Amino acid sequence: MRTENCDVAIIGGGSAAFEAAVSARQNGAARVVMLEKAPEEEFGGNARYSHTGFRFVYSGPNDIRDIVPDWDADEFSRFHIPAYTEEIFKNDLNRVTQGRINSELADFLVRKSNSAVKWMFETGIEFEPEKRREIEGKFYFEPGIIVHTVGGGLGQLLRWRQIALGLDVDLRYSSRVTKFNGDFRKIEGVCVASGDEDYNLNAGAVIVCAGGFQANAEMRARYLGANADLMKVRGSKHNTGEILRALLDLGAKPAGHWQGAHATPIDAYAPDGGTPLRQDGHSNTCNRYDYTQGITVNNLAERFYDEGENNHSYTYAKTGRAVLAQPGGTAHQIYDQKGINLFRLGAEYTDVYQEANTIAELATKIGILPAALEATVDEFNSACQIDIPFNPGILDGRSTVGLELPKSNWANPIDEPPFRAYTVTGGVTFSFGGVSINTNCEVLDVADQPILGLYASGDIVGLFFHNYPSCTGQTRNAVFSLEAGKNAAQLANQ
Repeated sequence: MRTENCDVAIIGGGSAAFEAAVSARQNGAARVVMLEKAPEEEFGGNARYSHTGFRFVYSGPNDIRDIVPDWDADEFSRFHIPAYTEEIFKNDLNRVTQGRINSELADFLVRKSNSAVKWMFETGIEFEPEKRREIEGKFYFEPGIIVHTVGGGLGQLLRWRQIALGLDVDLRYSSRVTKFNGDFRKIEGVCVASGDEDYNLNAGAVIVCAGGFQANAEMRARYLGANADLMKVRGSKHNTGEILRALLDLGAKPAGHWQGAHATPIDAYAPDGGTPLRQDGHSNTCNRYDYTQGITVNNLAERFYDEGENNHSYTYAKTGRAVLAQPGGTAHQIYDQKGINLFRLGAEYTDVYQEANTIAELATKIGILPAALEATVDEFNSACQIDIPFNPGILDGRSTVGLELPKSNWANPIDEPPFRAYTVTGGVTFSFGGVSINTNCEVLDVADQPILGLYASGDIVGLFFHNYPSCTGQTRNAVFSLEAGKNAAQLANQ
């Protein structure tokens, strides 16, 4: 078996991997090799199938203007952008993870989030405003989420690739890592299978950005619970968990919520694996995230979660699991024309829905007993507190009263035809179980000691529990990869 040498070897080909590679080169690593398991036409991990929004700390409009300098000034002046502080971001992380997130890593992520996004911009990544809702001439965003990358995830990846190649990063497709060379004390490289050849790649440091196990049905069934093997995969079909298992076998410490995953409501008819983006790359065409503007019922016409618990960015990653637990593993999002008119700008859906002028007719079209759906809608409408002002730009407190399962905000009667139903199921994006790292992004062993020469970033890091605030994943990638690349380069140059 032949042997090659490099300063830093990076496992993966998604946004976290590119960020780590660029950081390593910027910090003095002379030879950086990226090992992407997927073929070139499928490279990029989950980012390829996402619009890649970023949640980060900012003080107000000027912070955002710094990274979208060319956006239309008149429209930008109508953006409602109150500060998203370190305290708010940290509170969001703690609330949705029910206090289980590693506090050191959370502090590091929050503190470095703004500078990491600005590093991306300064390195050559372009941003544009996020999906937003217009209310009385002003544009409102969900807290902390103001921008995504131009061209969505694929646009970001293509730009990262251009930047990386310009820095002479050696990017190798169809290159599967089969073994780590070393042990829990020190990693000295990896064994790579490419085509018909196996070879050793010695490295001064290895950065693992190989993703989670969400595309492995056997591991989903083992860790994520009942029916998890039936989940449709929204992201890359190549994130199958073998690198994660190899790290655990090596002695890496597990972290994160192993029975948890980013699982969202998606079109019930979506393909399994690599759900497609719109042509402009801004949004996954199979996402169904405007459920806050209507109600969701199962196949028995029963509501089963609080659609107005909070902004969708704080609830969507757990809602897919709730849908999957229903009879048949599907549900139906029900809207009237008022709700449809409130869909966010930039979140236009495909024409895969049913529409009717009466609730009974709509029920027939989606295969639900008409009398049952009519009863659910009538009960919901009667419970809406219409004396409380409706405001979709904030948590308005316009809730239902008297229902066993409330809708806590934005409770509008469903009474203005035409009525519309989107049939949804649960789609998994990434798993929450992973390996433990410190703030140097070194992988820790089961005794909480760093494994020399081994770093990690991205979904393979165990960070989240129960849920996560939307668009935190891309920010986590930038923060951890920037740090991992710097530290790996310094180690390799010792």
